[in-house]
Amino acid sequence: MRFVLVRHGQSNNNKLWAETGDETGREVDTRLTPLGEQQAAALASYATEPGLPWRLTHLYASPMVRAVQTAAPLADALDLPLQLHEDLFEVGGPYDLHETSGARVAHPGSGRGALAALSDRLHLPDWVGEDGWWRGEVEGERSAYIARADRLLASLEERHDPGDVVGLVSHGWFGNVLLARLLGVAELDGAFELANASITLVEDTADDVPWGRTAIRVNWLPHLDGTLITDSAIGTT
Repeated sequence: MRFVLVRHGQSNNNKLWAETGDETGREVDTRLTPLGEQQAAALASYATEPGLPWRLTHLYASPMVRAVQTAAPLADALDLPLQLHEDLFEVGGPYDLHETSGARVAHPGSGRGALAALSDRLHLPDWVGEDGWWRGEVEGERSAYIARADRLLASLEERHDPGDVVGLVSHGWFGNVLLARLLGVAELDGAFELANASITLVEDTADDVPWGRTAIRVNWLPHLDGTLITDSAIGTT
C-alpha cells in the first residue's frame, strides 16, 4: 500500500500563532485563511497536472474543518469521494480555552451541517452528530495519540488492498505521529517539518527488503511557490 500524507493549508490559528506566539483569540475549529485556500487549490491543481507520482484511489480527511477544506478541492480534482476517519484528527482534539484560567477545555467539534456544507463529496459517518463528533477529553498523553495513530493505520490496512494509494489530509503534529508510526519509530524526540499543504509519500516495501516501509518524499512542496509557503523554515522568497 502507498500513503500520501497531506497537512492542511494555513489556518487562522496558524496565522495567529505565527504573528503572536499565543493562542489567545484562537478559533475552536479553525478555518483556512485565504492563503490556506490558495494552498489547497494549488495542491489540487498539481495533483491533476503534472500529477502526483501516485494517483490516489482513496481520500480521507480529519473531521476538523481546516482539513476538510483542504481535502475538498483535491477530491473534486481527482473525482473521489471524501471520507472521514474517527481516529484522524490533530493531537489534543478540538478544544476551547477557559475564559478565566486559559486552560484547554474539550469541545465536540463541528456538527454534520457545518461539515456537509464544505463539500458535496463528503461522506458523513454516523459518529458525526449535529452537535459535533468528539466525545472525549483533551488528549494530552503521548500514549493516547500514538495508540490512535496505530488504530488508524491498522484499520486502513484491513480495509484496503495492497495496491491502493490512500490519501490522508491531516495536521502538523499528528502528521508527525503518523509518519513515525508508519516507519516503526516508537519514540519521536525530534520532528519532521511539515509545512502547510505539504505532501509526504510513504510506501510499503517488497518482502525481501529488511524494512517495512520507505518514506519517498517528506515535506514535499512542488505545488507551492515561495509566496505560498507557510509554517516552514524555508521561508517565503
